[in-house]
Amino acid sequence: MHELGITRNVVAICSEHANGAAVRRVTLEIGRLAAILPESVRFCFDICTQGTLLEGARLEIIESAGAALNIKEMEVA
Repeated sequence: MHELGITRNVVAICSEHANGAAVRRVTLEIGRLAAILPESVRFCFDICTQGTLLEGARLEIIESAGAALNIKEMEVA
């Protein structure tokens, strides 16, 4: 399940860019050709955010054509 590693990286990137502020929402774009299962990312997100600035944050996933994986938006407190 490579979604766990991908989700860990998303959490690390968002934590770095949050500059110590709590993160309320993260919006990811996941392409259908990216070989990433959105439901697996949702499951992993809840686990990976425990004890981080993202704990309790809402994850929104936009599914698109292609092979994209992008952090589209991040809302901080």
